[in-house]
Amino acid sequence: MRRIFALVLLLVAFPVFAAESDISAIEPIAVITGPEDVAVGRTLVLDALGSRGLGEKTTYRWYRDNVTVPISRSVEAVYTPDRAGVTVFRLVINTTVNGEAYEITSEKTITVYRRKIALIADSGISADKLALHAQAAGAAGVYLRVVQPAGAILDTEQALTTALTERIDALAGAESVILWTEGLSGIQSLSNALETFPDRKAALANQTIIMISEGSLTRLARTVRGYFTVLAPDQILVTRKEAINPIIAAENMEAALNDVGQRDIDLVVVDESTVGIRPWNLLSSLVNFMLLHGVSSQTVMLLLMLPLIATILAFLKQVIGLTTFGLYAPSIVALSFLALGWKVGLIFLIAIVATGYATRSIMRRWRLLYIPKVAIIITVVSITLLVLVALAAAINVTFARDTIFVLLIMSTLAESFLTVKTGEGWASAMIGIGETIGASLLCVAIVQWAALQSLILAYPELILVTIIINVALGRWTGLRLVEYVRFREVFRHLQEE
Repeated sequence: MRRIFALVLLLVAFPVFAAESDISAIEPIAVITGPEDVAVGRTLVLDALGSRGLGEKTTYRWYRDNVTVPISRSVEAVYTPDRAGVTVFRLVINTTVNGEAYEITSEKTITVYRRKIALIADSGISADKLALHAQAAGAAGVYLRVVQPAGAILDTEQALTTALTERIDALAGAESVILWTEGLSGIQSLSNALETFPDRKAALANQTIIMISEGSLTRLARTVRGYFTVLAPDQILVTRKEAINPIIAAENMEAALNDVGQRDIDLVVVDESTVGIRPWNLLSSLVNFMLLHGVSSQTVMLLLMLPLIATILAFLKQVIGLTTFGLYAPSIVALSFLALGWKVGLIFLIAIVATGYATRSIMRRWRLLYIPKVAIIITVVSITLLVLVALAAAINVTFARDTIFVLLIMSTLAESFLTVKTGEGWASAMIGIGETIGASLLCVAIVQWAALQSLILAYPELILVTIIINVALGRWTGLRLVEYVRFREVFRHLQEE
């Protein structure tokens, strides 16, 4: 009995002794904390407070570049650079831990600049292009600080917001901020990130925001007027990617504007003289209000595109004669394809329908009532979605919160499929889901047109036109196009008679 007790005590105590031995075995680590860049003539402060595992009799020595004389012997190093370039700081710490002496070192590279430009790019811009621009900036004596999210990205806006929040120091000291992103994702992410950094937001008063776009500059400039009111930068320039190099090479923004104008590069300026939202444009004011109060531009776009999607589907059903699962189901499917991309959305849709059908097949022998059976099917579909989202997260693909709700709503499509299969048979159900997916893909192909999106976002009042179109469709009394094919034999006999 005593041996058993001793063995148990040893097993309980061993992890504690092992943990203590692991702690004592940890070697000290030197860590330098401080900014990654600084302007010429500005004081730079670095510290070693983040160093770990230090013991007794700790001393510090700071060296700069190849200088052999320490510039500081305290836990901090203060330095004011007088010329631009790259400076390497080296920290040497001597300390004693458990009677054993250690000498540990750490280095930190600091970029000293006379001009700094922050470039925020989404994942659609290749790293090679960004590297070439950084190289050209370095040759012109300009420090180009690039911020770009890494990994597979579905929600560009959230990824940019996270990258900016983690590297908010990239904006410090920059005379301008270049947003090389699609649509409003860049300026929306900038606005979201600056909400938690009011000091950085205040610094925008002396900075210029430059938006690079391949679409209509006039429409984009009209849309960003609300952002100008909230962010309050010196000005917002909406231009083409060809203007990046002239802006980098110029001595200041005034010279850059002159150079861009001489090169005949498209440019629209948004400043205090051009800002002014007309109060009678209620939808424009509402959209600006939503964007300026943190509502995702993707969410706003989905809401604006929903009436257009419904109108396209109404035309396909009333004029063409497609037999989709109503109007609600294909609309939700189209929205999910817009939020996820049609490839990923199609995978989720197939998984939903297949899981629903398999679950219903398994439950045939259970003799359950219809409503509880559908509840079980939706539960199993939700679990399937949970597994798919977890698998996506395992390969560094994340979804926005809005997207998750779209997926959950899309799971109700399984009920529509099973209802049609029960009432009309397998063939009708497959035709229905095929036409639903086809109609949804057609809607996505239309509403994903960049020019159409920028037009709707700049002039949201245009969605009211869909009401007039639907009134006309509601008075349609002719045959559907598929009915001409379906009853062609009847028409031929009528003509013969």
